[in-house]
Amino acid sequence: MKKEMQEELSRMAVSETSAHAYHEHLSFLLDRVNKKMVSRQDLEDLIGQNPMNIMFDNHRNHAVFMDNVFQLGLFSLLVNIVPWVYRAYCNHGFSANYFPVHLRAWKETLEETFSPETSEPLLRVYDWMLSHHEDFFALSEAPASTNAASSAPESEDKDRLLQALIDGDRRTVLRIGHENAETPKDLKSFYHNLLQPVMYRIGELWEQGEISVSREHLASALANTAVSSQYVRVMSDVEPWKGKILVSAASNEFHVLGAQIIANCLEAEGWEVDYLGANTPSEDLVGYIRDQRPDVVALSVTMPFNLIQCKDIVEHVKKEFQESRPKILLGGLAFATHSELVQRIGGDGYAEDCTQAIELVEQWSGAPYVRE
Repeated sequence: MKKEMQEELSRMAVSETSAHAYHEHLSFLLDRVNKKMVSRQDLEDLIGQNPMNIMFDNHRNHAVFMDNVFQLGLFSLLVNIVPWVYRAYCNHGFSANYFPVHLRAWKETLEETFSPETSEPLLRVYDWMLSHHEDFFALSEAPASTNAASSAPESEDKDRLLQALIDGDRRTVLRIGHENAETPKDLKSFYHNLLQPVMYRIGELWEQGEISVSREHLASALANTAVSSQYVRVMSDVEPWKGKILVSAASNEFHVLGAQIIANCLEAEGWEVDYLGANTPSEDLVGYIRDQRPDVVALSVTMPFNLIQCKDIVEHVKKEFQESRPKILLGGLAFATHSELVQRIGGDGYAEDCTQAIELVEQWSGAPYVRE
């Protein structure tokens, strides 16, 4: 099914004029869609017992996601992202009937807002999504594909860490981190074999409706606490002796655990690392690069609706520094199932985990990395 859908999408196109119109009127369009949905008499049947702000969040995420799809021409994203949205929201009490109703509200709004010449390319995409509603729902019910990190062997520590993160048991989370990472060289194994697969499982549990948003946020906050605690404990005596790397999340990206993990692993390997954290504006990031002149800039994107911001940073860097620019390393879940994104965004390479990130930067520096 996916293959046929991808083939159909490979023939899809939206003009630059239509994509620009969608982008420029995004707030207006979103407001109109929200008003259409709120006015429905059957709204409770569509969204269940969920508060309306949950629906509004989905509408906003849909708007910025489609903006990315239209501007980047990456229609293939729909095949993986839309079933995930169906699965997550249905598991939290939304009706499957909500999705076509929501898409029709967008269609009506586009028709009311733009001329036929501008709206028709956009409407073709929405018509395609509506025509594949049953396919999206079927894909959403299929078992979710597991990330490579989930292939790490099962262990008692994984079970303990998972439960401690869900329970908000800070002492146990920190104890497990201390037990499994006593030196800088231990960090990579702890992240890859324990913390990363457990955090993917946390995400799956939220997606399946088995834990609440607050529990997922608590687990993420505790994971960040554990990583920060480890850094203070085991990295104080590490002296950089290689080049300089800048690690940052893209603008509007607030999921930073992966970026922090990559930063710590690179530093443990002897690189001087500046980690800027979440939501770094493009202009500020370019200014920092201008001042610090790193050898590599590593950008992390988790949510696919932040791809435009990442591309904007890459374009700024290339325009500003041209031939003397740093290498650009891309990472994060947004790239995991779409290898073509790396070239479309303009990166020099992609790393799925710490080991791949270290190998790439060592390769670029001319000093091959030897796996342990």
